[in-house]
Formats: sequence, C-alpha cells, structure tokens
Amino acid sequence: MFDKFKENGVEIRKDEVWERNCRIMNRAGLEISKQEDFKEIIERDCIFCSRDKLAKFDFGFMENSHSFLFPNINPYSKYSGVCAFKNHYIKPEEFSTDLLESNFSLCSEYIRRFYDGKARYVSINWNYMMPAGASILHPHTQIILSEYPTTYMDKIIKNREKFFSYVEEEINGERFIGEINSFYLFVPFAPFGFNEVFGFCKEDFSTAIKKLAVAINKILSYYSSIKRNSFNLAVFIDMGKEFPFHFRILTRQNMIKYYRNDAMFFERLHLETILEKMPEEVCKEIKNFISK
Repeated sequence: MFDKFKENGVEIRKDEVWERNCRIMNRAGLEISKQEDFKEIIERDCIFCSRDKLAKFDFGFMENSHSFLFPNINPYSKYSGVCAFKNHYIKPEEFSTDLLESNFSLCSEYIRRFYDGKARYVSINWNYMMPAGASILHPHTQIILSEYPTTYMDKIIKNREKFFSYVEEEINGERFIGEINSFYLFVPFAPFGFNEVFGFCKEDFSTAIKKLAVAINKILSYYSSIKRNSFNLAVFIDMGKEFPFHFRILTRQNMIKYYRNDAMFFERLHLETILEKMPEEVCKEIKNFISK
C-alpha cells in the first residue's frame, strides 16, 4: 500500500487508490512563504459586495448570519451554487468556527433543497486567493451536485476496498495527526499538494457540519502559523454512500503581487505532484501546533 522508490535523491511514492505518483525532492524553494501587502487588490470593486448584480434563485438568496448563497452563472454540474462569506476580506486565521459553520450550513441547506435523487455526487470546494484559482478575492465556496462522479470520486468507487484499507492504515500509522471532533486527520502518504491534510469522518455531512468547521479552523490556524495565505479545500459527499464523507485541504503559493504558479508540467501533464517536504515532517509540525 505504501510503495516508494529512490532515484537520484528524489523519493517517488506510489498512490494505489488514486493511481498516481508523488515526487519528493530534497531541495528548498518550491514553497514560498514570502508575504506582501496586497491592499490594492483588496480595495478593488467586488461584484460579491454588490448583490444586485448577482444571479438569484426565484426566491432570492439563501442567507444566514455570515454567508449568502446564489446560483453559479457558469455551472460546473446539474446543480451549482456559490456560497460567499459576507465579509469582503478574511485572513486564514480569522475564519472562526462560527464563520465556517455558517457557510457549510448554507451548503447543506442547498443540498436539501436541490437534491433530486439523481445528482448524488456532491462536493463543497474552495479556492482561497488567486494562486489557488480564485477569480476574485472575496472568499467563497462552491457547492456542486452532479449525476456523474468526478475522476477523484470515481477512483474511490472503483478502488473501494483499497480506499478503506488505505484510510485504516493511515489512521494507525506515523502520519496520523489525531482525532478532532469525530474527524480522523492525517497527512497522506503521497500528498496532492503542499501541507495537505486528509480528514475522514464516520458521520454524515448533515450531522457533522460544526465538527467539520472546527477541524478546518484548526488547520487554517496552522497554515497561518507557517505564513501560508492561499489554499484549496474539497469536501466530498456521496448521497448514495458509495464512499464516505471526507475532505482534503492543502496550501498553494502565497498571495503576493507576482506569485508563481505551482502547477507545472509534472502536475498538469504527468499527473504527478512535486513536493519538497516529507509528509511525516508535515504531520509532526501539525501535531505539535494543535497540541499547544
């Protein structure tokens, strides 16, 4: 399950569940922790701050104390919504449990309203800052319900037994961070990106929203402590329960005026991730941070 090979100082790790490799190089410079003032970008006009310009449901917006949700005018699937935080700019360390819970709760309400018995493959996705793929700075998640699984989901479905064996081995292994509010957190053997955390939960999404918010809050606090200000999050939900509720979160290059893209030919064309820090080292750092 955890095969790895050495080649010219590079460690190549094989991911049997998602059928891909990860290469870990003994060098520095892939991750940039430099931070800059991007006040000019923060102060730009923002369409999410002008709600009259946004698409609406027949009944208006879905809304609660900290977030509002509206249809995605460029849908990714059968049902596709955008759930924006009401504050225009929020630093990673400022995403409190309450803020996160409000956003995830609206996404849960969207699922209840629009799930039609067919669009069973659900995900909540977050590109935080432009290096992570965000089109605008204003923080927002994207909720997707599709009749067709994504490639990632399909790999789990096809390799179901391997997936559960993999998760069990990780929870009992050296990269296990710990359990936080019913979430089993670990750093994957072959990560998809920098500082990745995998969160596995035995409960359903609908009953574990606050617990999810607590777990994400802890991880974002850690990212802030290592001076990272851009990340991707994906929460995976299958209404048909072919795979369990879980999430993956990782950092991207920092948000600076001239940031460097961290997806090169290896990631985009060879489908392999290039890293510079061992997952076991990342796990140790997160464990130490959370235990403070």
